[in-house]
Amino acid sequence: MTDDIDSLGVQVWTVPLDRPPATVAALYRILSEREAERGDRCRFENDRRRFIVAHGALRLILAGCLDVPLEELRLERGRHGKPRLAGSSDLRFSLSHSGELALVAVTRQREVGVDVDRLRPGLPVEPFVQRFFPASDARFVAAAAGPTERAERFLRLWTRKEAVVKAAGARLVQGLGLTVLTDAESDAASDADAESDAASDADADADADADVVRDPSGRIPGAWAVRDLPVPDGCLAALAVAGAVAPRVSGPHSVDEL
Repeated sequence: MTDDIDSLGVQVWTVPLDRPPATVAALYRILSEREAERGDRCRFENDRRRFIVAHGALRLILAGCLDVPLEELRLERGRHGKPRLAGSSDLRFSLSHSGELALVAVTRQREVGVDVDRLRPGLPVEPFVQRFFPASDARFVAAAAGPTERAERFLRLWTRKEAVVKAAGARLVQGLGLTVLTDAESDAASDADAESDAASDADADADADADVVRDPSGRIPGAWAVRDLPVPDGCLAALAVAGAVAPRVSGPHSVDEL
């Protein structure tokens, strides 16, 4: 499982969370005591199922990457609650889940963050964007053709910011001011009346190689290579790794391969 994981290689795993009761019960049994307690505190049964499947799958993936028995896997919390492997392992990972989909990113040496979120077409994003996002981001969102595209553009930027925040072990409020537009999106944002072909070019370039993001305020130090990830319709996702070198992404892998 680790042939394509090094300081430049990142494995991305997709985890469908809508699993049958027998699978949920089996995954519950491999959770740590703390994880099981967190799952049991979920108010709704669907939330409990999603938590158990996501965290159980994460344990299976990490144990496979490390080639260790599940019972030897130890996780701990770092700054701002970022999970990490206990001990001296150079394996780095990130977990994100939304709705019935989870993503797990695994690499070595470089800090990594992944974020996935469901698209909410009716979400009124403009007031939030105008208050918290950089002006260029706000122009890019405002230039969308309608509310559905505005929500999609907002979520695209949001997942990129979240991925950087998770990789850096920072707080979300520190990442809202990051500029995460691609060059093509920046060109579209420079003209609030951008034609549809310019917007289409921006959309196409969103799936290109990683862009380098830096925080001009210095609250999130260093450079972060950020790229969008392919996910099922109705969701958007992004990956961030430390450094200015674009990651070599392997996947998406499926937990069914385990």
